[in-house]
Amino acid sequence: MRTLRRVWLKIGWFLLIFLFAYDPNAIASIHQYPETANQVMYRSVQSLRDTQEKAWQLILYKRVNSGFIQDFNLRIVGFPGSVLPHPIPVELYREKFKLGLAEDITYQLNLPENVGEYDFREIITKIQSNSPLRILLPRQKYPIEILIPPFVIKEWRSLLDHNY
Repeated sequence: MRTLRRVWLKIGWFLLIFLFAYDPNAIASIHQYPETANQVMYRSVQSLRDTQEKAWQLILYKRVNSGFIQDFNLRIVGFPGSVLPHPIPVELYREKFKLGLAEDITYQLNLPENVGEYDFREIITKIQSNSPLRILLPRQKYPIEILIPPFVIKEWRSLLDHNY
């Protein structure tokens, strides 16, 4: 009887500590990077695989200068050996419906061939729910198709709506 009581006491303390220490914002992978006195970058970083099982890093970020959004871009990074076609816009789909295109702005930056930068400012406003999406980059051998799960979409939408 005493042992059972000790077990329940330990469980109770654990739950109490967990409830007071739990911060839902700590789970999100949105990070804030001050760039200048008036400019801050907020970014979400996710590692996902395409339909061919190649790994990609998707970095959605916004730059805010004096309270105004300056950039809202998606950077797609493949590991060395991956090549992204340029200038080709990213196509975004929900099921079979095309939500739109994100313009390829890689040419404005000095990036390696395994990196692409896309203007996501207009397309992020078209994402109205956390339903999964598909990013498609057409190319000759096979298209790069990355499935975006709901938890990533939720994080992306929160990046648009909040200043952290």
